[in-house]
Amino acid sequence: MTLQWSGDFETGIEEIDFHHESIVEKLNELLTAFESGEEISTIRRRIILFESFLTSHFVLEEVLQKKFAYPDYPSHYAQHVQLSKDFSDAMRPVEKEGVSSHVLMDVKDFIMVWWESYIIHLNNADRQLAEFLKKSW
Repeated sequence: MTLQWSGDFETGIEEIDFHHESIVEKLNELLTAFESGEEISTIRRRIILFESFLTSHFVLEEVLQKKFAYPDYPSHYAQHVQLSKDFSDAMRPVEKEGVSSHVLMDVKDFIMVWWESYIIHLNNADRQLAEFLKKSW
C-alpha cells in the first residue's frame, strides 16, 4: 500500500508544497514499517517523527497566516488541530498494544482514511490559503 504524490496537490507556494510532498513520503515510510514487520520501537519512532513533522508543517502554515493576517485563520487552525488529534488518536493502540494483525489492519485502513481527509483539507483550505498568500507576498 503506497500513497502517491501528484502535481495536482501543489498549491504554488514552494515551502508548503515541499512539506505536503514530504508528508506523503513520511506516511509511506510509516506504512512500509507496518507492512514489513519492523520492531515496535522503530514503528513508534516513525509515528513520533511523522507527528512531529506534521506539527512543523502546520506551524509553518499558521505562522504565514498570522504574518499576513489571513482572515480564515481560526477555521484553518481548527482543521489542523482536528487532523493532528485524529492521527494521534488512531496511533494510540499501536503505542499501547503493539502491532497485532488486527491493530495493523485498523491502522493501515485509518491512514488511508486520514490521507483522504488530509487531501480534502489540502484541496480546499490550503489552496485558499495559497491564493491569499500569492496576493499578499
